[in-house]
Amino acid sequence: MKKKIVKLMALCMAAVLGLTACGQAAENPPAADSAAEENVAAEKPDGSTQEAEKPAAKEEAGGEKVVTLAATAAWMSMCPLTWVTKDAQIAFSYPVFDTLVNVNADGEITPRLLQSWEQSEDGLTITGKLNPDAKWHDGEKVTANDIVFTYSMLSNSEVEAERTCRLITGTDDAGIITDADAFGIKAVDDETVEFTLKQPTTLLNFFYTFRFALVVPEHCLKDIPAASLTSDPFWENPVGSGPFKFDSYISGERMEYTAFDEYYLGRPDFDRLIIRVIPANNILSAMMSGEVDSTVYGSLMSYNDYELAKQDASMNTLEIPGFQNDHLFMDNEKYDATFRVAVDHAIDKQAIIDNLLHGYGQVAISAIYPDNPYRLEGIEGNAYDPELAKEMLSQTTWDQDRDLVCLVQADQELRCNVAVMLQQMLAEVGINITVETGDMATISSRLMDGDYDFAIMGSASAPFEPSESSGYFNVIPNGWTHMTDTSWAELYNRGLQGATFEERCEPYYELQRRLVAEVPMAFLYHKDQLFAYNGRLTEVPFEDFSIKSWKYWEWKVQ
Repeated sequence: MKKKIVKLMALCMAAVLGLTACGQAAENPPAADSAAEENVAAEKPDGSTQEAEKPAAKEEAGGEKVVTLAATAAWMSMCPLTWVTKDAQIAFSYPVFDTLVNVNADGEITPRLLQSWEQSEDGLTITGKLNPDAKWHDGEKVTANDIVFTYSMLSNSEVEAERTCRLITGTDDAGIITDADAFGIKAVDDETVEFTLKQPTTLLNFFYTFRFALVVPEHCLKDIPAASLTSDPFWENPVGSGPFKFDSYISGERMEYTAFDEYYLGRPDFDRLIIRVIPANNILSAMMSGEVDSTVYGSLMSYNDYELAKQDASMNTLEIPGFQNDHLFMDNEKYDATFRVAVDHAIDKQAIIDNLLHGYGQVAISAIYPDNPYRLEGIEGNAYDPELAKEMLSQTTWDQDRDLVCLVQADQELRCNVAVMLQQMLAEVGINITVETGDMATISSRLMDGDYDFAIMGSASAPFEPSESSGYFNVIPNGWTHMTDTSWAELYNRGLQGATFEERCEPYYELQRRLVAEVPMAFLYHKDQLFAYNGRLTEVPFEDFSIKSWKYWEWKVQ
């Protein structure tokens, strides 16, 4: 893993306000700022230190230690049951709520709500023991019933939720409960939960599948009708069990949290966390002016700004080879494989990486990035060949009398620039497109309605798990890619059923071959994760941010 570390100077913002209780709405007055500076030592990659001037932790009059992070997109709701896999949503929810375990970027599973777990010999039962010290922010004990409640709501057809329980008995392939009596998540006692699987799988795959499923409090939510659960006022001021308590927010601008003194994995080393929504082009200036310490994900600032940050001796920078992918959706109901493969041949992916990513990335041919252990050795994607693309387009039928529509999120600067390059590349082979932008909610609605031809989106992927992006391939009403071929989901399911690495390989090898041959969606690139951060932050697991694991309780803040 390539890492480069330089020095950073920045200050962070502070704020005070708010209370947290079941069902109590929060007030949101504006926050106040203050600052101080001191000299600290910066750690080099070899473990040595160098002296550098860095701002001290920003403090309120009462001595509050504050960390401020930047995001480029706002939260949609503080309800973690819905939109759980969306980057912005999980970033804002994670400080308040807990997951079962932590799954790190290297594939290591470490305790969180579950302090231990074991799998039966036949691989069909996983039993977890809860940390007995886990508490909700209102003082109530976290129990196995909270886990059962959370997953039953995620699997309830009346709840507008993103499904995570496809592996559990009593659910269908989409993860919706079809037989409540057979639903395979049970509370054995207050501190023991049992999961029954449809077929064996590895512990890593099991916990990775549930990594976004944040546990919610049954005692606060059990009396709310399922159909209105995700829109209940409770989420305006939620109670969680995570390292921070919800404090306040300014809609669309910022959210603030205060450290939970009784967090069972240890109270965070700082008192207040602020996550601010800042346009990508403003992040560098916000860091240099002392408003922001770092970002919730890598590569949020523009590449030009990152290059400037690297040249500034007062900034710490870090580069991590990326496994995320950006891709081009194509409506599979409208366009056949010949058209889709032609589009893939028309895209010069390396040119995108060289010109827009400043070389910080790798060409993608699937969600399985080159260093993933399930990557098919020797596989190559469709070569950039506009003449072949033209020939293939002449062999299929599509609407040439109109400009095709390409959707992209307005707050995603890189993808907006990619859209401009794609517009030029596709025009060279005779496909004229109009780029239309919108917020995530609008884009999602249009994808579900089929009101698009192309869309540039992104997915987290994983450094060790090949099933990422499987949700795009389900044949379901209003699916984003409008898949029509059930064999894609069947391939993914075969891979999920394997209990060993060897058993899982062949379905994923076949998957990769078919993705190149049929291109149900065009994978574009895996971008490296680039961070600039304040040197007073140490022991921060930047490498895990891409798989939505921040572990705030481990951070050290000077």
